[in-house]
Amino acid sequence: NGYKNIEGYGDVGRVVLGERGETLVNVCLVISQVGFATAYIIFIAANVISIFPGIGRATICYGCVPALSALVQIQDMAILSPFSLLADVANLSGTAAVFFQDFSAFHHHEIIKTYDFSSWLYVTAVAVYSLEGVGMVLPLETSCIKRDDFPKLLKWSIAGITALIATFGVCGYAAFGSHTQAPVTLNLDGGVASFVKLALCVALYLTYPVMFFPVWLVAPFSAPMRVAAVVGTASVAFAVPSFGKFLGLVGASICTLLGFIIPAVFHIKVFHYDAKGGEGGLKKWELMFDYFLVAFGVVFGILGTYDSFMSLVNHTDGKGVD
Repeated sequence: NGYKNIEGYGDVGRVVLGERGETLVNVCLVISQVGFATAYIIFIAANVISIFPGIGRATICYGCVPALSALVQIQDMAILSPFSLLADVANLSGTAAVFFQDFSAFHHHEIIKTYDFSSWLYVTAVAVYSLEGVGMVLPLETSCIKRDDFPKLLKWSIAGITALIATFGVCGYAAFGSHTQAPVTLNLDGGVASFVKLALCVALYLTYPVMFFPVWLVAPFSAPMRVAAVVGTASVAFAVPSFGKFLGLVGASICTLLGFIIPAVFHIKVFHYDAKGGEGGLKKWELMFDYFLVAFGVVFGILGTYDSFMSLVNHTDGKGVD
């Protein structure tokens, strides 16, 4: 309808549902992005400890704070692009080395299960966490020089990332079977393993400020408050050492709300259903699909959040709801 100045997910919420919609979306975005950033520090701590067992967890978590506190002061995504590029290089190097280690480690005689429905809640929650990035879409588009090319780039990126995640998971499980740890880098050993772990730690460390960029768009905190946010994520990372369980909790709760429920509700609200099949309205199958996304999001969100929370509290493996 010709709306302008829509630069973020919260702006869409304001246009569709008013101030309440904007507040809901922004609160969810802040929680999800802070959750992502916290998971990065958990990953870094777990891998650094595996390389240097003598270093305390608190030293690693809070040792990340000074440089990250400086990086999160940057308010222009374009300035962060060199850090993101360096992170991508480190990430690709580490990922390639993990694949190599996976094939080298495939020497066990354990029978590989093709499926295990007892863990479907946990697996789905982690998958949602891995793929949910709706809060970054509009900020990335507004930063593009050629915005018309962004939709095509986004589709190819999602397809490539999905294929990479699936291949990565299959190779890791095929290599280590039931002994696969979260993150899988903890299964690696030797000199190459140390390089892989450090490369991925550098990648996530440099990606950390990018995860906070949507937060600053909706809540432009002062410099001291940004430092406090970094300290807060480090504190949560220190208190919750389980990388996989934390991913499951964030994915099942806030990511499900942002990725399934809210977009479907917005779609129904904006386009409406026209029983006469008028131009511009939702077709019946589109309406049914939106309702399915909402129903799936609600049911999975409740069950998955409960399962993930109980696995954290009880220190179990998240095998499903009893």
